[in-house]
Amino acid sequence: MMLYLNFIFIFFISIGMQYGLLVLCRYFKLYQPIYGLSPKTHQLKADTPSLGGVGILLSLWCAWLFYGMHIFSNTIFWIMLVVTLFSLLGMLDDGFSLLRRHNQGLSSKQKFLLQLILSLILIGFYAYLFGELSFWSICLYSFVMVGSSNATNLTDGLDGLLVSCSMITLCGFFFVGNSEIQYFSIMVSLVLFGFFLFNRYPAKLFMGDSGSLGIGALFAAMAISMENVWILIPLGAVYILETVSVILQVIYFKWKRKRIFLMTPLHHHFELLGLSEVRIVQLFSILSFLCLMVIVVF
Repeated sequence: MMLYLNFIFIFFISIGMQYGLLVLCRYFKLYQPIYGLSPKTHQLKADTPSLGGVGILLSLWCAWLFYGMHIFSNTIFWIMLVVTLFSLLGMLDDGFSLLRRHNQGLSSKQKFLLQLILSLILIGFYAYLFGELSFWSICLYSFVMVGSSNATNLTDGLDGLLVSCSMITLCGFFFVGNSEIQYFSIMVSLVLFGFFLFNRYPAKLFMGDSGSLGIGALFAAMAISMENVWILIPLGAVYILETVSVILQVIYFKWKRKRIFLMTPLHHHFELLGLSEVRIVQLFSILSFLCLMVIVVF
C-alpha cells in the first residue's frame, strides 16, 4: 500500500513542479524562441514557455530522495548523475537561447564537444565504480551516450512526441531490467507523465534541451548499467529513425543538391504532408509500442 502511495506522491510532485515552473516562466516571459525554418504552425507557439526539463530534473531528484532511497545503489546514483549533468548542459544551451532571443544557444560543435567530454568523464566514473573497462568499451559507451542524447533531442519537435515515446521506452526497461531498474523506470515514467499533462497538444510548456538531452543520456545510462547497450536499438527505434532521417537528408543534399524528405527530422516531413501533430505523435507512439512488443514477446 505504501508503495502505491509513493507512486501517487511522485506523480503529484511532478505536476506541482511543472505548474510552478509554468507560472514562473510566464511571469518572467521565458518563452521558447522558435526555429525560423520550422513549419508555419510552429510560429504560433512563440509564447509557449520552455525549460520544462528543469521541472523534470527537480521532480526526479525529489522523487528519488524522498520515495526512492530504498533503491539507493551505486548504479542508480550513477544514472542520476548522468541525467543531471546532461540536463545541466541542456539548461546551459536553453539559457543562451533565451538570452540571445534566438533558437540556437550553443553551436552544434560546442554542444557535441561538451557532450563528448561529459560522456568520457561519466564513463570513467562508471569504470571506477564497477570495474575497469576496455578502450573499446569506453569508446562504445561514450558513442551510445552522446548519440542517444542527440537522438532524443532531435525527436523533441512536436507537442507530446518525445515524452510519449519516452514513457513507452521506460516500459521496455521495466520488462528487461532487474528490480531496481524496474522501480526506477516507474519513478521516471510518473515524473514524465506529470510533464505530459502540460506538454500534450496544444503544449502549455516545452521540454527544452534541459529535458531532451537528459532523457537520451538517461536511456543510455540505464542500458550501460544493464551491460546491454544493444537494447536501445528496439527501445530507441523512433529516436534512431529520426536521427537517420537527418543524416540521410544532409548526405543526399550534399551529393545531389536534392532532398529526400520535405523536412527533417522525420516528424516534420509528415507534418508538411498534412498530418496533424496529434496524429503524428500517435503514429510514432504506436511504432515505439510495436518495438516494445518485440522485446516482450521475443
